Amino acid sequence: MLKENTPPYIAILIIINMVNIFFSSYLIPLFLAGVVFKIFTVSIKKGYNNILFLSIITFLVIENTQGLKLFSLTIIALAIKFLIIPKVKQLFSSDMLSGFIYIFSFYVLVYLSVQISNPFDLDILLVFIANFLIDILIVGFILWD
Repeated sequence: MLKENTPPYIAILIIINMVNIFFSSYLIPLFLAGVVFKIFTVSIKKGYNNILFLSIITFLVIENTQGLKLFSLTIIALAIKFLIIPKVKQLFSSDMLSGFIYIFSFYVLVYLSVQISNPFDLDILLVFIANFLIDILIVGFILWD
C-alpha cells in the first residue's frame, strides 16, 4: 500500500517508458535505467509490489528498445541489490555517496553485459557515461529519499 507522501514513482516510470519508446525511434539512446534501478531498490526495500512490477516492465521496455537480452537489467539489479549493496553499506556511511556507487556499479555491469555481445566501441562508452551523469542528476535532485 502506497503512503500519501510517496514520491510519484508510477508517473516517473510511465514517463521513462514513453521516453524510451519515442527516443529509440529517433536513435537517441537515453536509458534512464539508473532511475529505474533506484525506484526498483526502493520498492523492494519498502514492499511496494505494484511499483516493483512496473519497474520490471520498464526494465523490459528499456531492454527491448536498446537491443539487450530480456530480464538482463532485472537480474543485474537484483544482483546489485543483494550482493553489492550490503558490502557498500559496510564501507560507506554516507547514503548519498553509496547511492551513487550503486548506480555506478549498475551501469558498469550493464556496460559489461553489452560489451560481451558487441565489440568495443567508444560511442557506446560515451553513451553510457552520458546516461550515468543524467541519472545521477535525476536521482540526486529528484528521487533522493
